[in-house]
Amino acid sequence: MYKLQKGKKVHKNGRADEFYHICKPNIPDFYSSLYVSNKSKNSLDYGKGIGYILVKYFNFLLDRNVEYWNASDEDVKAYMLYIINFDIKKNEIISEPEITYHTIQKHKETIVKFYKFLWQYSEHSVLQINKWDNNKLSEYSTALTLRWNDISSIADATIDLFVTKHKTSSKEYILEYTDEEVKAIYSNFRNYRNRAIFLATLHGMRIDEVLSIKLKDYNPRECTVKPSRSKGKGRGRKRTILFGDQTIGVIENYILNERNPAEVKSKKSSEYLFVNTKAIEGEILFNEYKAASYRDSLVRAAKNAGIKGNVRTHSGRSDKATKLVKAMVGGELNLSDEIIRHIMGWKSPESIRPYVDHANEEISKDFAKKHAESLNKKLLELQEKLHD
Repeated sequence: MYKLQKGKKVHKNGRADEFYHICKPNIPDFYSSLYVSNKSKNSLDYGKGIGYILVKYFNFLLDRNVEYWNASDEDVKAYMLYIINFDIKKNEIISEPEITYHTIQKHKETIVKFYKFLWQYSEHSVLQINKWDNNKLSEYSTALTLRWNDISSIADATIDLFVTKHKTSSKEYILEYTDEEVKAIYSNFRNYRNRAIFLATLHGMRIDEVLSIKLKDYNPRECTVKPSRSKGKGRGRKRTILFGDQTIGVIENYILNERNPAEVKSKKSSEYLFVNTKAIEGEILFNEYKAASYRDSLVRAAKNAGIKGNVRTHSGRSDKATKLVKAMVGGELNLSDEIIRHIMGWKSPESIRPYVDHANEEISKDFAKKHAESLNKKLLELQEKLHD
């Protein structure tokens, strides 16, 4: 099995540089170690993230009796389906993905860039591979079986399949919270951080946007945040989201009572607003809080609150979209499709369509219910007159 390890290079002047490299099991793999260690030079955390993805990919291939240099189209496709929890036999997603769409893209980009490095580094796409047999080292040559652009095409096609299947999945998630459900979930979170994240999603933010907020882009005076990652915006452009006073108050409580003490205790810093603040095996990582960790807390809070519906991290954003569209369709607010698209940060005007259909259905049900009640009342009055 492959594993990620941290190394240290000490220079003559006494300066030490840390880096990550990939071993199998304890012997460094030349090509991947060279790639990951180079990525570690500018940012150790970045190198660690790249290495983590490659190790996961390499070990997945090993389970299929394949190495990264002789992987096929089907191996790449199988890996992409694996990380999005897609069951090929059942032809459906077996559970909500444990990673966000952004992270799925990150896996794809990391693998594609690694193969591009292999093609550029090797001569005529031929690699020199070290092999250990009975504690004896041997070397052999092998040609790469996949080009980086082929991998990119395969991964993109597979992700498109995932998006389609996810949208047409028979599993229904909560589109709109009741006031009681919001209060119940909020009160069942165990810390200010997760309460603040929950409230941010209710303001219409994607979970990846919430977790990408940097301290410098949090403005408590103006009650605004600017996520550093935003699906609906182009590169370099940031979406501004306005929060309410109560949400800002919860964030301030998180910073004062959880984030600041953890920063002092860990002696670490992070540019991100939401970070890991609890010690794991005696160490506070103080790194960017992950969507999978929040998802676990959200599901647990909803379960403890007695909510039976399928809750996901996107439910808060769906709640905001549903309420906006209902207000538009019902005439409560003078909004257009374009204004709502701008508020929600959607790229395509078509993104509003499922919410309009849902709002129309709910309004139709409400009208039918009120009409039936009115008709029943008239029939009762008529029957009373006939009996008189």
